Amino acid sequence: MKKAALLIFALLLIALPASAQQTNFFESVNWIIESAKLHDLTPGNMTIQARDGGEIDKDDAKFIGLLGAKLRIARIINSFGYTSEGSSTADLLKFLAVLGGSGSMDMTNAPFNLSDYVVFQIILPLKLEPVIRELPVYYDAIVSVPDWQEKLEAIRELGDYGNLNGGKTFYLAGFPKVNRGSGYTSPLDVDLVDLDTLAIYEGDSSIEAWLYSFWMRRHTEGSMELVKKILDWLNEKLDVVESAAG
Repeated sequence: MKKAALLIFALLLIALPASAQQTNFFESVNWIIESAKLHDLTPGNMTIQARDGGEIDKDDAKFIGLLGAKLRIARIINSFGYTSEGSSTADLLKFLAVLGGSGSMDMTNAPFNLSDYVVFQIILPLKLEPVIRELPVYYDAIVSVPDWQEKLEAIRELGDYGNLNGGKTFYLAGFPKVNRGSGYTSPLDVDLVDLDTLAIYEGDSSIEAWLYSFWMRRHTEGSMELVKKILDWLNEKLDVVESAAG
């Protein structure tokens, strides 16, 4: 069952850029990922401003974790110059597609060995656990709304996944605010103290819009239920790791 889920997961990954065919692609992916692991995205190294003028709570560990995950994913994808019309540059599945193309995810291994690789070599070092934990919460928020399929399709027809009115489009359609506060609901401007620029084209999307739009894309692809099962499976693996850590 787990092996089947992983094979389905591989099939869900969207097309890779042409550079994936290059012989040095594996080395490039590893270098980019290792560089991303070193990004200092702690509150003390970030200047964060909400475009709605609201106050940012840098002591909110979940907010800082989600923001850091979003920035790391977007920076890795942006490093490959990989963009697609109507898709966010911080889409988690697009990020995993880049990893899949590196050859580092060996589908011939036993499923639990592959899960160890994903958890210990990708999710934990890149500090992606907050987004793995939070995406199922947004799935539940979506499917709890009456006529949610029609609402997502109406939003999709607007065509601009990157903006979505800073996230307000989802609220106007009837989806709830899952997390309160400007850090979650407003587009953010982020500067890192130790970098000259953070040009990853993510300024127009709030964290809530990012998480909601993830599921909107999965609904459009017809993969929503499968991806939810995979995320639940990854969360079970993370629970085991946390239990072992005490």
